[in-house]
Amino acid sequence: MEPWYWWGIPTFFKCPWDENPNNCDIALVGVPHSTGNGSTERDQHLAPRAIRNVSGWYRRAHQKFGIVPWDICRIHDLGDTPLPQAMNNDISVQHIEAYFKTIDAAGARPISVGGDHSITGPILKAIAGANAKTTGGRKCALLHFDAHRDDYQHLPHW
Repeated sequence: MEPWYWWGIPTFFKCPWDENPNNCDIALVGVPHSTGNGSTERDQHLAPRAIRNVSGWYRRAHQKFGIVPWDICRIHDLGDTPLPQAMNNDISVQHIEAYFKTIDAAGARPISVGGDHSITGPILKAIAGANAKTTGGRKCALLHFDAHRDDYQHLPHW
């Protein structure tokens, strides 16, 4: 690990960057998407980059318990979810689900950082659907940090 948080290519917590989900146990993934709100003016799509920059300052060990997750499992930053048509929410939601299905098929546990409320549904469908490898179709836990819940019933991708 480089000595200063501002050196090098920013990754989540300065962990290794590797786009192949087969090479990790925990996949840190950016989802830079904000057109689910009908606009990119709210800047949710900037969250992955900002959190990569800031997380480089953080300690990797839990001070009280002395646990270092990077010593226990393979944690990689997979980069950002490919969104070639980022301004089209309906297509982007499909791309998000497809990308997270590849992560699920590899057996990696995803931690996503991103965008607006429209990313939650496709991620859950990919990792907790009936054919999901990670959960085997069983219920899964969702740890969600946001100013509001993102499980609106009126969204078509739910």
